[in-house]
Amino acid sequence: MIKYIAQRLLMSAVTIVGVFVAVFFVIRLIPGDPALSMLGADATDAQIAVYREKFGLNEPLPVQFGLALKGFVSGDLGDSISLREPVARAVASRLPYTAELSLLGIAIGLSIAVALGIAAATRRGKWLDVALISLSTLGMSMPTFFVGIWVLMIFARGLGVIPVIGNVAGVPHWKSLLGPLLTMVLGETSMMMRTTRSAMLEIFDEDFIRTARAKGLGERAILYRHALGNALIPIVTIAGYNLATAFGGAIVLESVFTRNGIGKLLIDAINARDYPLVQGTTIVIASLMILVNIMTDVAYGFVDPRIRVAGDAG
Repeated sequence: MIKYIAQRLLMSAVTIVGVFVAVFFVIRLIPGDPALSMLGADATDAQIAVYREKFGLNEPLPVQFGLALKGFVSGDLGDSISLREPVARAVASRLPYTAELSLLGIAIGLSIAVALGIAAATRRGKWLDVALISLSTLGMSMPTFFVGIWVLMIFARGLGVIPVIGNVAGVPHWKSLLGPLLTMVLGETSMMMRTTRSAMLEIFDEDFIRTARAKGLGERAILYRHALGNALIPIVTIAGYNLATAFGGAIVLESVFTRNGIGKLLIDAINARDYPLVQGTTIVIASLMILVNIMTDVAYGFVDPRIRVAGDAG
């Protein structure tokens, strides 16, 4: 297992370098001048020249790349042009908000999805199963921003439970979290519920389930001890996938609810043409997604010991 993790981390390092190179050049293809974006259209040529000199924007592109790569390899993400502070500090101050939303959203969504998936699987073909499948299909078909807008319309404008703008002084933290959290749970539950249902139905057809029933084992024991335990691999897979994409998907949620996480930080950086901040934020998001994928693979070994044994033998 240790050897496998080391190999994955090595491959991940290569991936992160690739992300850095891709983002460095792609962000510079976006129309717009960072100097003009920050100084405004009324800036003089002298002011623009001083600004470019200060942040190294007047250097040739290969020189800028070499300096950025040198800093990246040494662990320095550079300084934000728009925020006037180190990128690492800016990202670190916003990361807890995104992590809180992502972890809570997946935890709550997974709990609800497993319960609903089991209920649908044990009532296959009945009205509850049909209703849950229909609702999950509807949930998977709606984009996150669309769900978020409806959450705002209902709970902010209609009921007044949550604020329209999340980062307003004086608003309780739970109120600013409720809107994006509810949106995430509604979106994530649908796919995980369908996955749980399918996995449980597949296990129900296995011989060992029929043997357990023939021996007189209770349905509750069969359901939770044997069926659910063997259905955890696809459930863990979809939960890990959803958690990894939640960090990237936070861009949409945090923009809709104006939540000060790394997703909104990335959008603000793109609008300001803040190259170092875009690069640093993207690298952090990519690193988090890769880390979650590795943790998901490691979790397989605890869910199914046969996978851990096979990995150790390899």
